[in-house]
Amino acid sequence: MKHETQVRLIHDIFRALERGTPPMTERFSQNDVSVYTSPAWAACEREVLFRQYPLVVGFSSQLPKPGDFLTEDFTPVPIVVVRSAAGELRAFANICRHRGAKLVTGCGGGLSRFNCPYHGWSYDGEGRLRVIPDEYGFAGLDRQAHALIALPVAEKYGLIWVQPTPGLPLQIDDLLSGLGEDLDSYGVASFAHQETRIVRRQMNWKIVSDTFWEAYHIKVLHANNIAPLFARNLALFDAFGRNHRFIGVRNSIEQLRTQPESEWDLVPHATILMKLFPNTVYLMQKDHAEVYRIFPVADRVNESVTAVSILAPESGPQWTRTMELLMGVVEQDFTVGENIQRSFESGAITHVNYGRFESALAHFHHSIREAVETTSTPNGNGSLSLSGA
Repeated sequence: MKHETQVRLIHDIFRALERGTPPMTERFSQNDVSVYTSPAWAACEREVLFRQYPLVVGFSSQLPKPGDFLTEDFTPVPIVVVRSAAGELRAFANICRHRGAKLVTGCGGGLSRFNCPYHGWSYDGEGRLRVIPDEYGFAGLDRQAHALIALPVAEKYGLIWVQPTPGLPLQIDDLLSGLGEDLDSYGVASFAHQETRIVRRQMNWKIVSDTFWEAYHIKVLHANNIAPLFARNLALFDAFGRNHRFIGVRNSIEQLRTQPESEWDLVPHATILMKLFPNTVYLMQKDHAEVYRIFPVADRVNESVTAVSILAPESGPQWTRTMELLMGVVEQDFTVGENIQRSFESGAITHVNYGRFESALAHFHHSIREAVETTSTPNGNGSLSLSGA
């Protein structure tokens, strides 16, 4: 984040602290609970958001050498990414062209060929079909037409994006709408992947995301852990197209009042969260970054899986302890989230309310609605309605 931007935001924070209220919109808003429960709407989200938009599938530091690879199974299209001999990334649908078997699992190194474990068909690092055992049984098959399905892939700011649908554009800075400048300024491209944990819970994927976009719950739900560190309800929101930045303010920000503006640094006194549309949360702390990649489970409107990762400038055993601490906070949020899902499914309420200081929540859901409805209209009761109350 540019220093002049930090100075402007810190002045906004001081003004909010002096008046005793956070920045607010004119009116609160509402959202229909069917966006969390409708199978029709969930199907449209999966088809539009998770097939037609680039998704973060991993980190550059996971693939430092030629032959290093990773797989992503939480997307509708199973994906494998490998670093080529020339040092570039290649991405493919992780599907054999013979009978559809998965080619590789997990992550690793030294991969020069994709060898199908079912019948032994083999592909090179560029996805070209090279070996067909007992090829006489496939006389006339066009090898070129049966290469692996290549997917657009890009790496920038230490992240790896894949477009799950071939032929669709993949321009990272266009996608980020200006938020890439923040990612670049934090030096995250040099951060190393430390650990990833997978959390599967019985709630819609958007409830997982929702918990990051308001500071209102911190003083209540997290009263015994992180609440004493943060100013009550105070957070700053800025939209970047369908992405946004959300800044939670630590009480230690008061230390900056006695320092000259030229020395002001917001990062140690805030938790800076960035929404990378559609499903990634990038959270910048003073000494590390946390990345939450949130996916719906296929055909389950009320189930989601979240990959929680820590990135840091240097490796060390301290990050295991950091992961344990953050998972303790996340567990509180996710437990409440599962209760919320059951409440929605009860049919007892028809809508939820977003307060005047919960602008990031409203923006998140507006962005989803805009993306889905400009591509496809769901059937049934899955329409999204966000409006002033």
